[in-house]
Amino acid sequence: MVESKIDYYEKESQHFDPLKHFSIRIQEMENTSNAGARVASKWNEIVKRSLRDQTYPVVHPIGRETFSLYAEFPTGVFEYALDIDGATSLIKEKRIKPITFAPSEMIASVDEGNINKDTSQIKTNHKNPVMVLQSQYLTGDQPYCINGNHRIFEAYRNNEQQIDVYLFKELEFVPFFYDTLSKAIYYLEIDYHQVIKNESNFLNGDTAYAFHL
Repeated sequence: MVESKIDYYEKESQHFDPLKHFSIRIQEMENTSNAGARVASKWNEIVKRSLRDQTYPVVHPIGRETFSLYAEFPTGVFEYALDIDGATSLIKEKRIKPITFAPSEMIASVDEGNINKDTSQIKTNHKNPVMVLQSQYLTGDQPYCINGNHRIFEAYRNNEQQIDVYLFKELEFVPFFYDTLSKAIYYLEIDYHQVIKNESNFLNGDTAYAFHL
């Protein structure tokens, strides 16, 4: 299991300044190359047009299941807000099929901070399936469970043979982002890393996400 830093993340994320993060990332891209400067200019436009007035941290709605996934940046800890109920609806709408794993293959995706160790307090809720994200830009290319942590943990502890998991990678989970800032910062990070790595195919064809938002 993943050693939990959730308590730390919850506190630190309250102090994150999204506009400062955008500003620093944009400046770094601008200083990297001419192509990076073009991408940076587009992100400047996006920030001015639609991101300055966004509320952070996002207010999670009562009665709807959401999930906070935290990312550590040089500027601090950011809270990505994911809509679990919305993800379940999309699974049904698109008729997405789960993948069968041995629990031992999935236990590494479980953050122990998301496990309720007090069994008397566990409220069984299987309306939403087991969901795991894996992203180079969000989870360090490691699987991370956003729903069903306890089910994976129990299946592993009980030596069960298999468990059905909905695994989503990179752009597949973009529709799950609950708020505008979560989606924008995720796209920013993709553009930023491509610029810093000087991915010429990515930059020369205007395929940076800044050109399509």
